[in-house]
Amino acid sequence: MTNPAALRTEHWLNARIVTDPGELAQIFRLRHRVYCEERGFFDASSYPDAQEIDEYDRRSVHFAAFDQGGEIAGSVRLVCQAAEGDQLPYQQHCQLFEGAHHPVRGRAGEVSRLVLSRGHRIPPGGGKTGTVIMMVYREMYRYSLQHGISNWYAAMERSLVRMMGRIGVEYERMGPEVDYYGPVAPYLLQLPALQQRLAQANPSLLRYLNSAV
Repeated sequence: MTNPAALRTEHWLNARIVTDPGELAQIFRLRHRVYCEERGFFDASSYPDAQEIDEYDRRSVHFAAFDQGGEIAGSVRLVCQAAEGDQLPYQQHCQLFEGAHHPVRGRAGEVSRLVLSRGHRIPPGGGKTGTVIMMVYREMYRYSLQHGISNWYAAMERSLVRMMGRIGVEYERMGPEVDYYGPVAPYLLQLPALQQRLAQANPSLLRYLNSAV
């Protein structure tokens, strides 16, 4: 699990909500580089401007970390249910186990499009592999608490679930694996349960998450 002391990288990184069109374009270009060029999940020719954008971006809140030069280090989005009848992306592709519940509108969002710039995966200013991820997650956690969002859903591959578990963010599996640009399954993270678990198992990490609230 990441040592919270290694997460103090504000001297070279700044994480925040992104609304500026130019900075959003940086996020979409990074997503194109990761999902189209590096991992081959999407066809690069479908994005002639080299920006990976989909229909969920217009009702998402985008979070990113930038270095001192303004270069993006990593980003993630929280897809929200803006109107009655809106579905989260996982609902288009995944089924849930019997007894599992779909999200309640206004109290849930889907975490997706987590990307890291290759040059920032191990921060030059100190920290570990999970440092950038934790910084953007802290901003998303802060936003969620402020807006009454208590449940995070996600469709993830096992390797990402393990990586998130190593930095103290443990998701509950909600359904079987499906082939959605590789094998993924639906997961749920309940923020009140996360707070209770960290209060017992890793209070320093909980203090870190709450330090920006």
